[in-house]
Amino acid sequence: MTEKIKEIDWQKVKVISFDLDDTLWDNQGVIEQCEQDLLEFLAKAHPPIGEKFDVAAMQAISKKLLEEDRPELDNMTLLRKEMIHQMLEKTDGDSALINPAFAIFYGCRSQIKIPQLTHDLLSTLKDKYSLFATSNGNSNLSALGLMDYFEQHFIAGIHGRAKPSPEMLHKICDLKKIEPQELLHIGDSYETDIKSSIAADCQHLEIHVKDIGKLYEWVVS
Repeated sequence: MTEKIKEIDWQKVKVISFDLDDTLWDNQGVIEQCEQDLLEFLAKAHPPIGEKFDVAAMQAISKKLLEEDRPELDNMTLLRKEMIHQMLEKTDGDSALINPAFAIFYGCRSQIKIPQLTHDLLSTLKDKYSLFATSNGNSNLSALGLMDYFEQHFIAGIHGRAKPSPEMLHKICDLKKIEPQELLHIGDSYETDIKSSIAADCQHLEIHVKDIGKLYEWVVS
């Protein structure tokens, strides 16, 4: 990991973009729990949902929607709401349940423990760089106590296509009026974060939340 960090041309970096899930916090099991809470809410509010769907069936709807490659569904909020809509439609449910059901899911998404090292790292970096969050997900950074570190949260489907598209990273460069190599994107996924960085010609660093301590040590050394 130290070698990866050393490979960055830090003299060029003016802006740092961070992925969120599994980069700044451990997201293992979080989505699964949120989906379970969502399903339980719907099954209680509209029992035919519980008779027809389990979590796997619900996930299958999301997967099929993603395969349709509809740009607006890069936004995970719209994707989840469309999934709920289809579940209700298939069971003659009331569409008025869509927003309350999504609120259950979204609230669960904020029940995450943010490591102190994440706060320490972002606080230190903020003093020297402009920081952006760039994610395919829909985490509520204000609820998580992290938004104050970032100038803006770029969200797939709102600020560009989902990673590995380079659109969101390009928009950050345009907004800050910087060259691509002056942007460093940090994330845990080669398939999304690193490929989007390569496509945008930005610098990149692939790390998982377990590596945050090493990055922090490098930054403060």
